[in-house]
Amino acid sequence: MAKKKNGVNKSLEIREYYSANPKAKPLEVVAAMKEKGIDVNAQFVSTVKSNAKKKKTVRRSAPAATASKKAAPAKKPGRKPGRKPAAAKTAGGEVSFDSLIKAKQLIEEMGGVDNARTALSAYEQLVG
Repeated sequence: MAKKKNGVNKSLEIREYYSANPKAKPLEVVAAMKEKGIDVNAQFVSTVKSNAKKKKTVRRSAPAATASKKAAPAKKPGRKPGRKPAAAKTAGGEVSFDSLIKAKQLIEEMGGVDNARTALSAYEQLVG
């Protein structure tokens, strides 16, 4: 971390000036700091003011979990984050991810969804 040249915390001085003069423009702050012997530019003043505003805003987070609510289930070990399992089940609980990939390949080979449906209907009549 860089050492301060004159031991003055410029950001603190700027924040204090803005607390006393909330409607001051950056150039006014630069002039006031120059009178104190602090060398700053308008861009630095604007950055300090912006960062001070960010710290004042309160971010609302989710309410804390109570003891009566269930805790989140533990993650299964051995699986890399972000990867889908090879046989993930859909909402219906019957179709795996691999099956969907194969269905997509069939649709592409048949020349579209309608042709694949027609072929599946014909297959169903033969088997069923």
